[in-house]
Amino acid sequence: MPTTSLEIRIHTQGVPVETFVQNDPAAAARILQGLHPAKLFSANKITIAGEFSLTVFNPSRITRIDLLREGFATWDFPPGIMDVVELSEEEFRQRTHLNDPARLEKREGAKPSGEFAVVFLEAEMAGGQRIFLAVEIMSTLPAERLQRLHLWLASPALHCRLREGGAAVLNLANLIRFTIYPGPDRAPADAWPAHHKASR
Repeated sequence: MPTTSLEIRIHTQGVPVETFVQNDPAAAARILQGLHPAKLFSANKITIAGEFSLTVFNPSRITRIDLLREGFATWDFPPGIMDVVELSEEEFRQRTHLNDPARLEKREGAKPSGEFAVVFLEAEMAGGQRIFLAVEIMSTLPAERLQRLHLWLASPALHCRLREGGAAVLNLANLIRFTIYPGPDRAPADAWPAHHKASR
């Protein structure tokens, strides 16, 4: 695919991914300029008009949209989040040490405020799709870490960079579960104190 082309992949609950392509550089740029991740799933419908067909999606049933284009600069991340990139499951398991539980990092080992840290997030979406992310953050005071995490995951959408170029936007209305490694050093007051029985 030429570097100026745009490939759009729509992931929905329990349905195979549908892929659309726009090869005109000007039209591709207009599509990307008109998008904002926080507003992407708030419309009544998402419509894609091809040369021979018109496809309409119900945004509430979309779990993620991938926008692949070489050189596409993603949107800004929320304050305190420097970068978010999707990983393969294999890379996620290696970097979190899930395959070697003796090396798992405990929640209590948070970095001092002002330092960079990388946390790893596994998200499960409606329909069973699992997404693995590396999140580079600026460490803050312990009381702020949990609040910042909740604010980030309470937004309508979350976006990340794709290794092949481009971005993915996750519809957090379809988020079933997320697990963070290592978790924040301070847990919510109502958290149940238990751990996974065995690594997945």
